[in-house]
Amino acid sequence: MSDKIELVAAAQINADAGGISFRSNHGFNTASRGGAGSYVLHLDDKHDGHKLAIQVTANNTTSNQMQAAVVTGDTRSITVTNFSGDALADTPFYILVYRIR
Repeated sequence: MSDKIELVAAAQINADAGGISFRSNHGFNTASRGGAGSYVLHLDDKHDGHKLAIQVTANNTTSNQMQAAVVTGDTRSITVTNFSGDALADTPFYILVYRIR
């Protein structure tokens, strides 16, 4: 038995103190900024959170640490957190979401 991997969503995100917006988008419905370095993205459709793989990459020249997590269970919510050093910080980023079948 082999697993299949399919792209569910991909986006280029502009995130700063003014909010969050899509520069390009496939598969995401909305995105919001909860505070510095804290974002929630909503997929177009619900998925089993245990079957999603997420990749997030900062889109800037500084070295930031970015983390992404999906809410477990049947969900469409993904949280992204960005740190610069020990502090939360805004930065644009790329995100890819895959589903493993």
